[in-house]
Amino acid sequence: MPTLYRDYRPQKFADILGQNHLKITLQNELADAKLGQAYLFCGPRAVGKTSMARVLAQAVNCERRQPGESEPCGECAACLSIKRGQSLDVMEIDAASNTGVDNVRDNIIASARLAPSGKMRVFIIDEVHMLSLSAFNALLKIIEEPPQHVLFILCTTEVHKVPATIISRCQRFDFKRISPAEIVKKLSFIASQEKIEISREVLEDISRQSGGHLRDAESLFGQVLALGEKKIGVEEAELILPRHHNQEALELIDFLAKKNPGGAVSLINQLADSGINFKNFLEEILLILRKIMLQSAQPGLAEKLGLDLGESLELRVSRLSAELPLAACLRIMRRFLELSQEKPASIPQLPFEMAAVELCLSAGTDDKSASIAGGNRPMSSLAKEAAPKAEKVSAPTAVAADLDEREVAALWPEILVKIKKHNHSLSFVLQNCVPQALKSGLIPLHFKYKFHRDRILDPSIKAIMEETLAEVFQGKVAIEALLDENLELDAGADVSVQAEVPSAATAETKKPGGVLGGLMENFGAEVL
Repeated sequence: MPTLYRDYRPQKFADILGQNHLKITLQNELADAKLGQAYLFCGPRAVGKTSMARVLAQAVNCERRQPGESEPCGECAACLSIKRGQSLDVMEIDAASNTGVDNVRDNIIASARLAPSGKMRVFIIDEVHMLSLSAFNALLKIIEEPPQHVLFILCTTEVHKVPATIISRCQRFDFKRISPAEIVKKLSFIASQEKIEISREVLEDISRQSGGHLRDAESLFGQVLALGEKKIGVEEAELILPRHHNQEALELIDFLAKKNPGGAVSLINQLADSGINFKNFLEEILLILRKIMLQSAQPGLAEKLGLDLGESLELRVSRLSAELPLAACLRIMRRFLELSQEKPASIPQLPFEMAAVELCLSAGTDDKSASIAGGNRPMSSLAKEAAPKAEKVSAPTAVAADLDEREVAALWPEILVKIKKHNHSLSFVLQNCVPQALKSGLIPLHFKYKFHRDRILDPSIKAIMEETLAEVFQGKVAIEALLDENLELDAGADVSVQAEVPSAATAETKKPGGVLGGLMENFGAEVL
């Protein structure tokens, strides 16, 4: 299979992907005959800097280009010789191999004094930041006052290493990474030229893996085409491409957003059984969460930053972004970032299982308020509305809808989190009760210990409890505290019970009076 990035290298401005902000400027300068004499092309690798330089060199030397035009014809003798790399007027110099001052004097300064055989002599210096300081000093004077028939094009991936004196004498053009959509378009064109039928999902996968570097995408695409198949789908491409699990990453985030620990843990174990690389899977999760965060912070921001996941994933990400509040997204992302810093466990899926369960059962208290405040609107908008939203919401007037025991149990972790804001010790008490079904606005709570039941029946505690239940169940709720000494609690609850149940001697201890007694009563404290 031929090298695709050479066979399909752009031969005119229209063929160059992206970089429209640069192409328009250069084409206008060519059309108006106001071309500069030194250009600095800087930006990431494999985004078209050298290709743009060659097209520009071809345009300035094209024999058929008319005044007011900017595109080279690609057919005259000058264009063809430049395309084949045989032109004496276009010199490409690798600064990484010619770093010394002698190379600059012999290859550039001496040659620049000679008249061109065509219209202009063009020097394309690749990786110019590799030149030594003395070489830059030798280059400085001729770039500052070059002969009229000379054009310099300096290309670099590390512009911060280029002296400011050189930069100040050049027109600086900053290249950007190429969007996945444009890479897919180019790969589709190559596939049509090679008469290969290939799945769009495969093309999007290649574009994501290339990271916005076209040459990387074309090299990877060449490996896929080397399979020799006339029709290539996902299964065939997996022989070359590392398998991605973006759909599974979206499913996991969806489970976390819906607070479904069972579904999340089951999915994690399915992936573990399939032999997934959890480090790569974590990167995919963070990539999707970043997309949701940027899209929630400001619509269109992700696209401006070139974070395009491809057509097949964008729809699901947009739908999930609408359902996942920004606060919840940040909380999930923060937990997975912590997970990325941890050492591998003896059971690979265990850290993921723990993170998933923690995120589902300890939902952030700001998630629901963020959703009420406007879903995924920009953070600046939410900040402005923070003050009015902080005002106490009026109590609901309607009775809460009936819920069975399973539905109540599913919402109980959220109740514990909200109660903890008002009274820290009360959440431990509620961990040792068994809630029953909610019917006609009444929910029975069964306690094994009299101390816990009496604590809930305290008027101030009962008011906090019913207010929280009304917020979660979205309607008026009354509680009924019942004592059941035969109640069975799980092992985790028993530990809390032992910590909460006082001894007989302690129970009979008289509470102190005065200010200390008032504070102990308000905060639910006991004498130990």
